[in-house]
Amino acid sequence: MISRGLGQTPVYWSIVAWLTGCAILHHMPELPHPAWLLIAAGLCVGSIRWRWPTWSAALILGWSWAAGMAWWSQPPVIADLDTQTTYQAQGVVVGVPTLGAKYTRLLFRVNQLQQAETTQQGDWLIRATWLQPPDLQVGTEWQLSLRLKPAQSYHNPGSWDYAGWLYHQGIRYTGYVVTKGKAPTLLEDTGCCPLQQLRQHWRETLRALQFNPDVTGIYLALTLGDRSGLSTQLKQTFAATGTSHLMAISGLHIGLAAAVAVMLVTGGWRCIPKLCARYPAILAGTIAGLIIAAGYAAIAGFGLPAQRALIMLAVFAFALLQRRATEPFHVLALAAFAVTMVQPAAVLSAGFWLSFGAVAAILWLLPQLRGRHWLCQAIGVQLGISLMLYPVLLLYGMPVSWLAPLINLILVPIFGFVVVPLSLLGVLTLPWVPLAGELLSWLAILVQLILAGLTWLAQWAQWQYTLPMTGFRWMMLGAVILLLVPIPLRWRSIGLLLLGLGQLPLRTSIAPGDYQLTVLDVGQGLSVVVQTQNHTLVYDTGAAYPSGFNLADAVILPYLREQGVTTLSMLMLSHGDNDHDGAASALVAHIPVHEVLAGEPERTPLSAKPCVAGQTWTWDGVEFSVLQPGLVRPAVSNNASCVVQIRNAAGATLLTGDIKAQVERRLVPKVAPEAPYQVVVAAHHGSLSSSSPAFIQAVQAHHVVYPVGALNRYGFPKAEVVARWHASGAQGWRTDQTGAIAWLFQHTGTLEGPTVYRHVRKRYWHQSNITLD
Repeated sequence: MISRGLGQTPVYWSIVAWLTGCAILHHMPELPHPAWLLIAAGLCVGSIRWRWPTWSAALILGWSWAAGMAWWSQPPVIADLDTQTTYQAQGVVVGVPTLGAKYTRLLFRVNQLQQAETTQQGDWLIRATWLQPPDLQVGTEWQLSLRLKPAQSYHNPGSWDYAGWLYHQGIRYTGYVVTKGKAPTLLEDTGCCPLQQLRQHWRETLRALQFNPDVTGIYLALTLGDRSGLSTQLKQTFAATGTSHLMAISGLHIGLAAAVAVMLVTGGWRCIPKLCARYPAILAGTIAGLIIAAGYAAIAGFGLPAQRALIMLAVFAFALLQRRATEPFHVLALAAFAVTMVQPAAVLSAGFWLSFGAVAAILWLLPQLRGRHWLCQAIGVQLGISLMLYPVLLLYGMPVSWLAPLINLILVPIFGFVVVPLSLLGVLTLPWVPLAGELLSWLAILVQLILAGLTWLAQWAQWQYTLPMTGFRWMMLGAVILLLVPIPLRWRSIGLLLLGLGQLPLRTSIAPGDYQLTVLDVGQGLSVVVQTQNHTLVYDTGAAYPSGFNLADAVILPYLREQGVTTLSMLMLSHGDNDHDGAASALVAHIPVHEVLAGEPERTPLSAKPCVAGQTWTWDGVEFSVLQPGLVRPAVSNNASCVVQIRNAAGATLLTGDIKAQVERRLVPKVAPEAPYQVVVAAHHGSLSSSSPAFIQAVQAHHVVYPVGALNRYGFPKAEVVARWHASGAQGWRTDQTGAIAWLFQHTGTLEGPTVYRHVRKRYWHQSNITLD
């Protein structure tokens, strides 16, 4: 048996330990001091001297290698960065610009930064946006006026770590081009980046054909790895049907391209006896497959997933070219080792585990299915891959579709052997062969039929379930380990049991009479989640933007999935400003909502009832009261905000929206009898128009939360406001510093918290210029 032989292979367990060491390093809050690398080296030497188990040395080596690579690959720092100053930056466009509805995003390699009389020389990779730019060509050198800031993420349970994604690509800063004042200046064409120039030429040639935008977006994604043409709706369709992987150039596409090359070259080689006599057909096919895979990865821009796939194929090809029997799982383990040698941070990526999980499933199942009908083999392999990848999807909070195995059984061969090869052939020959446009036009008919089918299936294909709690995530991780590693059957049965337990519809445990208050980090906006034992209130949703990005998809829905919340009892929109209700439509499109209340129902696209002062209700022993709007006239914009009081035995919370001082004065008689409040969310993000002295004195808050964006242009919260609250005895918390912040109000009268998410999940690449209180 493969598993038995594999279980006796020390190298296999050593590589598992190596991966564990890499993972440990990338979950540390700070990079270890270089002295620890010397200590680790000493431990490795000692492990040989004292004959420790091989895996222990591999664990230390994995950690040490990851730490060394992390130190070596740190993106350079801009000295004394001033986020309020415009820099004169000179640099080169080194990546194909991403085209948006209004903005273009470019990868700008800066070699000189000038601020007033100070000039810095260096090599900084900046991800910048430019409103309505001129025609930007890869390789051109520009002098631009840039406003810069450290890359930031939304720090919430379930939120994507955008800053980490950029950091591991060598990008520490983002910015935007300022066109007022000194105009951008085109300096010269440096002639750099010929591959990227060619990719841009292919993209523009394809876009000029003016296909259906969705078809063009798919062609760009499949051939050039450019997903910017995929609309938000199209991405949601792929996610709902479990086919998002078809749009990402990684192991699947590169592996299929290599497989097609191997089959064609091997078949053709065998037709020429003289060639076979000189070199085996499989040798020629393997070399051709590797060349095609490398070419495809290059066309796709050598993104990190493509690099992983190419390294994996190279290891498999090398093992095959050795012409001797090799354990497939041994080769897979060596491929994982090679990938993490080059990219130690790959252990953080879902794509890494999805790629290797899929290959592991194939290697495991093919020997078991040998001799059966080809259709049975295809179905068995596809079901096995889906089962293998299902825990990974859950662990990373990714959508799960119960129809995905069947859909992929049909679409993977169609994409692998028809859509991808023909679209590649068409796009690559398009600039020189006019008939290539006709080929892509005919192929577009098939693509549109596929999209129509997926759109229909997406209406009922998705199983909206993800793992609810961190504890269960660890349980699922244990299940995956027990199912994957080569161990006796009785231990594997425990893994199956854990996997089954993970399917129970569990959620965060809140006792009757308790409530959990969580102020989410949505940047310069507001969203608060209040949970009782059986009910959930979302107060405000944060913003949505013309590009399609919104805080419901990015923050609120992932957080609710983390908590196991599948239905909202109430959505309350304090008022109609975009930073408070902009993402409301996106939220209700993905989760059932029983009731919607709004301070300005006429300004929301949803069917909402008005908030009315005096409304009260009780959920699971927790009392809710609406105190405003209606205290001033006219009640519009900020002064129309719903003000909500929440109370149990542990104390009260006050959610204030964006009310101004006029409303606060009218609220004083209402809130003073209920004081002191445990938590108050500062009105209007801590602006000078709110947090009046009389109101602060009336609420007597123990904690005040300022929902603000990192380095926001308004300077919120204002220093005077912070000083007022501090003088009253309230402890201040800023969401740009804390990330999500939560309290548990217990019916016993005890207040637990706050739980500060940036303390819970701080990583070494998170910007150190933001200091936690």
